[in-house]
Amino acid sequence: MKLFNLFIFLAEENAIGKPESNDFISKVIPNFWAFLVQLFAFIIMIIIVIKFAYKPVSKFLAERKRIVNDNLTEAEEKNKEANKNLEEAKIKRQETQKEAIQIIQDAKKEAEAERGAILEDANQALAKTRAKAMEDIELAKAKAMKEMHDEVVDIAMEATKNILGREVNNNDDKALLDDFVSDLIDKSSKDNK
Repeated sequence: MKLFNLFIFLAEENAIGKPESNDFISKVIPNFWAFLVQLFAFIIMIIIVIKFAYKPVSKFLAERKRIVNDNLTEAEEKNKEANKNLEEAKIKRQETQKEAIQIIQDAKKEAEAERGAILEDANQALAKTRAKAMEDIELAKAKAMKEMHDEVVDIAMEATKNILGREVNNNDDKALLDDFVSDLIDKSSKDNK
């Protein structure tokens, strides 16, 4: 409704008049000298703003941009270096694991060889001990047989002396008695088997 009233007001002849050329210029530029002073003040203000505000701000922003770019470049380099170090650490860890596995395998082989050597030494010592024991047994058996043989010969000599009533010549009869005792021992050992 107000808009309609405005159109009516403008449509009236009194409200709308054709501007004259002097009237138009005087309304756009009321005072030419004031306009020039204002234009000059505006240009000076722009120069001052450019000199004291735009250049330092522009310089500050350029420096800030350079610092940010440097920081980004440095961060990228450090990131690349960190990735490189990580890869090297992974490779070293894998190599260390391989070395550890190899050391363990070598230790197992060495332990197995040591075990074999110890078993071989033990078997040799056991064989030597067994051979020495068998030798000792054989010596003891031979000694016991000799002692038994000597006792039987002595007993037989004593028995012959008692039966014959005379002393038997030791050299003559000893050979006969040795043969007799040997035959007896052989028979008794064959019977025991």
